[in-house]
Formats: sequence, C-alpha cells, structure tokens
Amino acid sequence: MIGGEVARAALRLAILLLVLSVLTVAFQDRSSAAFVVAVMALVVSVVFVAVVLLLARLSGPHAPARRDNAGSKDYKVTDPRHGGRTHGRGS
Repeated sequence: MIGGEVARAALRLAILLLVLSVLTVAFQDRSSAAFVVAVMALVVSVVFVAVVLLLARLSGPHAPARRDNAGSKDYKVTDPRHGGRTHGRGS
C-alpha cells in the first residue's frame, strides 16, 4: 500500500504532531478555548499515528507460516533408553 520511505516519513510526522499536542495540552488552562483545540489536535494526531501504523503493518512483508517439522523426512528422535539410536523417518 505505502512504500518504506513514505511510511517512515509519515510516522515521523505523526509522532512529532503527537508529542507537540501532548505538550500543548499539558500547559493549557482547562477552562480556555485553546485547551479544547489542543485536545482535538491530540485526538487527530493519535488517529493519524494509528492509521500510519496500520497501513505500514498491512503493506509490509508477511512472515512465512510456521510449519511443524514432524512431517519432514529429516525428523529424527533420539531415544536415550536405546543408546542414543535414532528412530523415525530418515534413519
């Protein structure tokens, strides 16, 4: 969906906006109109961070599915009761 450089730039911008809005909210008088604007900026920046992280997660490479080794031909089980001999496929 989005490239690596674009995602990095968007994430940096989102984090900058988030930090600045948190600092602004912290120093505003709660009874002023500026406090309401600062809270709205905080909400918008949190949504922006969430959207950027979601898009980066969806557009990144997916990890291969984990497979169990039990069905492969290389699967060997050593049995200490029989002197360390291997049992199973491939022996």
